[in-house]
Amino acid sequence: MSTNELKSVVEPAQAAIAKRLAKQVLECDPAVLSLMVLDKKGQVLAVGRSVRLPEGEYIDDDALPKLAVVAKLIIGAAANVAEYTGRIQFLVGGFKNQKVLLIDLQEYDMVLAMRLARSSNAEYVSNKIGETLGTTS
Repeated sequence: MSTNELKSVVEPAQAAIAKRLAKQVLECDPAVLSLMVLDKKGQVLAVGRSVRLPEGEYIDDDALPKLAVVAKLIIGAAANVAEYTGRIQFLVGGFKNQKVLLIDLQEYDMVLAMRLARSSNAEYVSNKIGETLGTTS
């Protein structure tokens, strides 16, 4: 199922908000290479790619829903310990060439899953996104 097919089963208002959030996040920091905005079920609402990300590094549209489910599972598992650790602000995964940053946008009932440049400071990017979207906690 491609992301185009997924958009047809999403509420138009929710998709419009997700698209606006994706645009704002891509514009707020050059470290953001690509992103997905997900609903709380892990469904892809919007996808954004920076001009700084070479086309050869795009993730195939058919793989996006699978990655979305993984992101949702990770956020959900982390939320299970919130009573001990406090509210989730962000989660970072480090890979050889890039970082993955997950942010639970509780104010929007959505999750933001991003690929960042490897040299980026994920906490700085997370804070900048929070300020841009007005979700700083």
